[in-house]
Amino acid sequence: MRIFISTLIFFFISAQINSSSLDTNDKNKITEHFDTYVDNGSLPSVSILIKKDNKEIYRHHHGFADIESGISVSDKTVYRIYSMTKPVTGVAIMQLVENGQLRLNDKVSQYIPAFKNTKVINLEFQDYVVKPKREITIRDLLTHTSGLTYSWAGEGPVNQIYRKYNIRPYYFGALDAELNKFPGNTCQFAAAAASAPLLHNPGEKWSYGINMDVLGCVVEVITKMTFAEYLQKNIFDPLGLKSIGFSVNSQDKNSFTTLYTSGAFSRDGEVVAPSGLNQAELMYSAELRAIDKFDNSPYLKNSSKLFDGGSGLVSNIDDYSKFAEMLLNGGILNEVRIISEASVNLMSRNHLSDEILSGGSAFGLNGIGFGLTVGNVMDPGVAGTYSAEGEFFWGGAASTIFWVDRKNNVTATMMTQYMPSDKYPLREELKTLLYSSLSN
Repeated sequence: MRIFISTLIFFFISAQINSSSLDTNDKNKITEHFDTYVDNGSLPSVSILIKKDNKEIYRHHHGFADIESGISVSDKTVYRIYSMTKPVTGVAIMQLVENGQLRLNDKVSQYIPAFKNTKVINLEFQDYVVKPKREITIRDLLTHTSGLTYSWAGEGPVNQIYRKYNIRPYYFGALDAELNKFPGNTCQFAAAAASAPLLHNPGEKWSYGINMDVLGCVVEVITKMTFAEYLQKNIFDPLGLKSIGFSVNSQDKNSFTTLYTSGAFSRDGEVVAPSGLNQAELMYSAELRAIDKFDNSPYLKNSSKLFDGGSGLVSNIDDYSKFAEMLLNGGILNEVRIISEASVNLMSRNHLSDEILSGGSAFGLNGIGFGLTVGNVMDPGVAGTYSAEGEFFWGGAASTIFWVDRKNNVTATMMTQYMPSDKYPLREELKTLLYSSLSN
């Protein structure tokens, strides 16, 4: 009976898409739904770009890049994509694997010697560290099973150590006037991460963290280029992407967004980022407040040599949509191959065991797995989501989202500039509205 129900749910949720376009009524439903978020003051803006069969079927912009100045969003608007940087880093790593310069099972210490001496914390005693059962591999970093974490991801002893020694990505730290920017470059940041204890033994658990930031150093060590230079030469330029990067291009400075939250407040004339707010302030304050202005952002004047492979990129919606379309096409766009189809297949399938995924998985949903830098839909019926089996996706801290559905030949990208990213079910709502329309 349980299997029957799961299958039935799968049938309705993951039905084959018959239509290749959206009619006017379908488009209006999506537009009206998401415009409401902007019109009622919940979000500063929304930008959506959907493609099917490599053709644009929906594009919409509404709201403001900067509310106070009345600057409207458009095709040119540049957003902070934060963790949507991670799949880009994943593609860079797969390029090196394909070139024979790296193997997924290589120990990270082969490239960053500081990881040879990394310890793991004994949470029972909290301040007691021991040698891990094995060293961290490249695959561990790509799947977030290394034991590395984020300073903001908890209040445990490891998170406290990260905060004490400023082991936090450059741009997150730069948002808060009370935090110092990490003073070093990409590889110095990776070495600092290696000096802190791991949250758990490598390969035993999924824990979101600075894994991609460390991989940026691996790229630098292998290629003798900065991570920014590598991405520009091997991904951005070949794909014709003009606005994506670790800082805002001079031609885009008037198209950059202001970052907002609900509940941010001013302390001694300095805007405090979400890290200075308690959960109640974040969740229940209704007023949008700026926490990083478009004309005074670290993204405009970045002189750092720290290139955050996990959270540092900005992009307009067309650039990231082209990146997603490349993945949809098995690693190729406009006859330019970035990675092989085999690499896309490997990235997009689940790599985690049932044990690691048990208890609702890393994402709070059964039926959802994790590949190499991206989430993976293993069973849409079990997950209870409008998805196709094998769909892969990720989002960013400022409520940006994207997914690639190779079964139905669909890519979707949504951008805005609001923290926290989990306040509104934007991805779920967009998928429901889109697939219920395309299936008609």
